This record gives sequence, C-alpha cells and structure tokens, in this order.
Amino acid sequence: MRKCIHWGTGLLACLVLVTAACDEVPSKTPSPAASQEESVLRLPTRTLVPIVSFTPRFTATPIPSATYTPSVTPIPSDTSAPPTLTPTLTPTATPTVAGVIQSTENVNLREGPGTDYAAVLSVPPGTELGVVGVQTDAGGREWYKVAYTDEDGQTQYLWVLANLVDTAFSEVVSVAPTAPQLGTPAAPAPSQEPNSVRVLAYCRQKGVTPPSPTTSDAVYVEWSWFVARPELMQEHLDNASYEVRLDGKLLDNWSQYATKMKLEAGMWYVYWYYPVGRLSAGEHTIDFRLTWSKEITDGYKNFGPGTPNEADTGDCSFTVVTS
Repeated sequence: MRKCIHWGTGLLACLVLVTAACDEVPSKTPSPAASQEESVLRLPTRTLVPIVSFTPRFTATPIPSATYTPSVTPIPSDTSAPPTLTPTLTPTATPTVAGVIQSTENVNLREGPGTDYAAVLSVPPGTELGVVGVQTDAGGREWYKVAYTDEDGQTQYLWVLANLVDTAFSEVVSVAPTAPQLGTPAAPAPSQEPNSVRVLAYCRQKGVTPPSPTTSDAVYVEWSWFVARPELMQEHLDNASYEVRLDGKLLDNWSQYATKMKLEAGMWYVYWYYPVGRLSAGEHTIDFRLTWSKEITDGYKNFGPGTPNEADTGDCSFTVVTS
C-alpha cells in the first residue's frame, strides 16, 4: 500500500515537471501583441540611398572662334600730316588753232591722214575748223587733224589735206612739249650708225619707193604706230603682236627695238628700227602683219578681234646693190 502511495507521489511529481516544461516551450502561434511587436522589430530600417550623380559623357570641345585683335587706334593729333602725293605725268595738250578751208570746191574730211581713209564729210570753201594735229603720209603730204563742229553742235575729229587749210598751226606748235616717256627702252637710232639705211616694212601699201642699200650698208626694217592720246599707246603695246619677216625669216624679239614714245606735231609715236645688218646683193622682201589679242583704239579707229580692222598687213620689196 505504501508502495503504491510512493509510486503515485512520484508519478504526480513527474506530471508537475512535464507541465512546467510544457509551459516554458513557446507556442508556435505568436500572440497578436507579440506578432505586432515582432513585425515592428523585423521592419527594415529605411536607409537613405545616396543619389547617384550621372557622370556626363564626353562632349566635343568646340573649336574656339578666332578672336581678332583690334588694331591700335591712333590718337588723332591736332594737325594731320598731309598725304604724300604721287606725281602724275600729264602731257601738255596741243593747242587748237583756228583754220579755214581754202579751196575753189568742196573738200573731203576723212577718217585718217591719207586718201586710203574713207571720206566722212564734204565741206564747202570758207568752212571754219579747229586744227589740233598734223601728220605726213607715205607720199610726203601733210594732213591736218581738225575739229569740225556741225550745225547741231556735234564735234567730229577728222583729217584734211594741209594745203587746203589756211591756218597758223605750224607756227604755234613749233615749240611742242617733250612727251612723257613709256618704260620701253629706246632702240638705237639708225642715224647713229654710219651707212645705215631704213626700209619701211609696208612701203608698197604707203606708196613709198624703197631705198636701194649697198652691201656695205647696215639695214634697218622700220615700222611705227601712232595714237591720238598717250594713254592709248600702252594699250596697243600690251596687246599688239608683230610678225615681220625678211625673206621669210621671222624677226623675233621685236619689242626690244621700240623707241620711247614721243610727240610729233600733235600725234604720239613709237617707232621700231629692227637691225638686220648687211645684206647680200639682190632682191629682198619684207612681209608685215600686225594683230591684237583684244580690241583697242588709236583714238580714230578700232582694231583687233570683232572690228573691221582685225589685222594690219603690208609688204615691201627692195634691192641691195654691190658696193
């Protein structure tokens, strides 16, 4: 009996221990309060994430525009220095001298100094003119360049035979001014060499009888160009091309044999004296041809491409005799 009591007491103690142990084991289902508290504890702390700054991509550095350095502005002085003047050669104009047609019939006024130029007007005796120049043609006749004013007040510059005009022009222009010279070096004048003979390159067209040089003479082939105003000469020289041949052989380097421009009785001239030396006895022929690279004028007519005078040609035959 006592054994049973002791066994029951031990059993009761074991049950108490088991119950106590069971109380200490936490329940798998948390209480609402515990769940809420645990949720609060388990919520992640909001950590501020640093703002990511984007590194800008490389952009092309623009090429700087050129900065112009301002020039120094001079401080104005009270008295400005006078500009240096470049001297300009201005030729003295040939005076216009009064003249009157002196003839028993009407007289032709022509485009140029010679009968090979077209007649422009026919004026009666007693017509008043202004004489501004003179030139001798290939036949040795003098021609006056005249200013003729018609009834409408229009003035034309034409040519008339000098012996048909009563004027004191020759006396007035006998002291003609020295012409301004171009930059072309002067060719040696044939007269400076003993026994020199000049042969005009276009003697047949001018009606000139050529000389007959001897085998001892220094022969020069001659030609020339004249203009009404000096500034027109340079235009001619810049555009002219001379093809002059002696017995078929071209006389090259012709430009170096030009004289300086000079004034002769109201006209401006450049001459060429091409030295061909002593020639063999017999007949010789000169062929002359002048062309221009563009249109020019001598103050009276136009020459060159597209004009009625695209080329100027001529020839001359002469005989060299044994000295």
